[in-house]
Amino acid sequence: MVASPEKSQITTQVATLPEVSVVPQAVPEQVIVKPAVKRIYCIRCGTKLMKGYDEPQCLNCGYADYSSTPEASQKGQSLLSAATRYVLRYVGEFPTLSETLAQVKLIRIRNRVAYQVECPFCDKTMEQSSLSGKRPEVREQRYKCPDGHRVSLVSIGRDDSLGWR
Repeated sequence: MVASPEKSQITTQVATLPEVSVVPQAVPEQVIVKPAVKRIYCIRCGTKLMKGYDEPQCLNCGYADYSSTPEASQKGQSLLSAATRYVLRYVGEFPTLSETLAQVKLIRIRNRVAYQVECPFCDKTMEQSSLSGKRPEVREQRYKCPDGHRVSLVSIGRDDSLGWR
């Protein structure tokens, strides 16, 4: 039997086609986002949820509502992270110093917040010194710079605003 030329051409064409493996591809599904429900009570035991570090948690059974989104903090920044810097006016008895300003910045010293005072006369950083004990009724903090200048921070008025003398 002699093969017809048409059949031989068909077999050669089939033989020259590259082999393609058919891999089923996943069709992307549409994700339906449900609005977050702000839960007040535990869905397991019914007690009131308490706000934990990130999400509301039940103190009785341990359930945590991970579907809640964190709310934007309405509290102000902490005093230290606000990079608070004060410019203080002179409030003493000498009128020649009334235009002299002192700059004060809040800093952290171990576990407390303290003032870092720049000397109004030489712009060097001052160190806190102890009070003499002569006037204990006046709330003041004393500072001394390396050149010997002394500054006292005092609260003035009822709103506890600061001044220096």
